[in-house]
Amino acid sequence: MILFIFLAFIASASILFLFYSLVSIAISSYKQPVREEYKIPGISIVICARNESENLKKLIPLLLKQQFETFEIILVDDRSSDETYDFGLELDHNESKFKLVRIDSTPDHINNKKFAITMGIRTATYDHVLLTDADCFPQNDNWVEEMSQGFCTDDKKFVIGYSQYYLAKGFLNQFIRFETLYTAMKYFGIGLLGNPYMGVGRNIAYRKSFFLENNGFGKHQSVVGGDDDLLVNRHAKRKNTSFMVTPGSVMLSNPKTSWKEFWLQKTRHLSVGKHYKKSDKMLLGLVSLSKIIFWFSFFAVIMAGFQTYFALGGFLLVMVSLLTSLVVLKKKTGDDSSISFLPIVDFIYTFYFILTGLKVLFTKKVKWK
Repeated sequence: MILFIFLAFIASASILFLFYSLVSIAISSYKQPVREEYKIPGISIVICARNESENLKKLIPLLLKQQFETFEIILVDDRSSDETYDFGLELDHNESKFKLVRIDSTPDHINNKKFAITMGIRTATYDHVLLTDADCFPQNDNWVEEMSQGFCTDDKKFVIGYSQYYLAKGFLNQFIRFETLYTAMKYFGIGLLGNPYMGVGRNIAYRKSFFLENNGFGKHQSVVGGDDDLLVNRHAKRKNTSFMVTPGSVMLSNPKTSWKEFWLQKTRHLSVGKHYKKSDKMLLGLVSLSKIIFWFSFFAVIMAGFQTYFALGGFLLVMVSLLTSLVVLKKKTGDDSSISFLPIVDFIYTFYFILTGLKVLFTKKVKWK
């Protein structure tokens, strides 16, 4: 029995080592796309919000300061009961770059947020649309310019950026930032290897014409969540997708402040994974299963005292390869997340993934807000 467990450890460690190594090479080899000859007439920034007046009062001034020649800001107010509508209405009257779209009701056949995004995109003046959330904030005046560089040729339909969470005290914040960095390492790494499978709605751009020509969110329009990664998973390819892995293109968001809120957020995010393409589910499932087997088999082998030095060597190789992939991404994006206690956090992450996965299996209905 212990021999079988040891072989399972070797197999899982080998898969993880290979995966992390390939991802590290892909991210370290990344070169920022540059838009030289190809010109874009302008960019429409779309923000969907529900009861986000306080965040919008911080975000909109930052967007209006963006150093980009031609852009507009479209705020889609989805049935807010706070000051969101009044704030947007005043800006709509006084700011030429700002448009307000008000939603009073949503059709039954489409998810609330997907309907809001669709209305915002349909209102857009420009074909190149940049999306973020109301609680996300650019870190400089060049965010729009940086993200626009991803549209370096007419073939590019998607630009996938990076969004991290603000640093705060406590283990919850450290874990959230690790989970975000780890997730980004996977979708940037796999994407740069030629298979873009997801992005994040907090920092993503795509072509309005492409979105409309392909029936918007299509068969996934009733699914809660997935307005970012399911769209990418369905249509993004090696040739039509760019990645912005640069400090200037990063968005920072307000993190959840309680485990319950974080748990509900991640349940919503992970629930859309079952709608991924079969090949992506198999690949991500293999990596996740390997991580689970890796940790449990490692402890079993160590406690049994079987091939201890080989087990420790395999463990070290996996941890170093994981550390390398995360450090490479941190340097590319300027992310200051702490990974000092990587083995501990990664072990906790494994349990978190198992529990969240089980939660998703038994959750029939999730909500945006």
